[in-house]
Amino acid sequence: MSTILLVDDEPEILELYSELLELMGHDILRAHDGVQALGVARRLHPDLVVTDWMMPRMDGVELCRELSRSEELRDIPIVMHSGSGDPHAPGVRAFLPKGSALERFAEMVTRTLTMGTRPRRSRGAQGESVSVESRH
Repeated sequence: MSTILLVDDEPEILELYSELLELMGHDILRAHDGVQALGVARRLHPDLVVTDWMMPRMDGVELCRELSRSEELRDIPIVMHSGSGDPHAPGVRAFLPKGSALERFAEMVTRTLTMGTRPRRSRGAQGESVSVESRH
């Protein structure tokens, strides 16, 4: 299916969302903050980014700004989730409050992926290892 980059500084959230999205048939890349996420996105060009807002080093809003500044990454749709409200960041196509039902999260990911299809991009060499936690 799709490759989704999950970004959150809470390991429990990463694990929960990873398991759900894997059950849905997606490949998952994970990062613990915006700095790691930006590096992964530049190397592997995910089909969707799901990011938390409040994180150390680089928060989700700044990650969205950096992605939107990049010619090759600006079309990646972004879902932001936060317990602190909707920050209205560039490139965010959907917002989900933290603590929402997993069914709602799954529906939002599916809807965001099907909203607009963008050309698939190369993901680097086959079998390329990712220095942050990656699944599959």
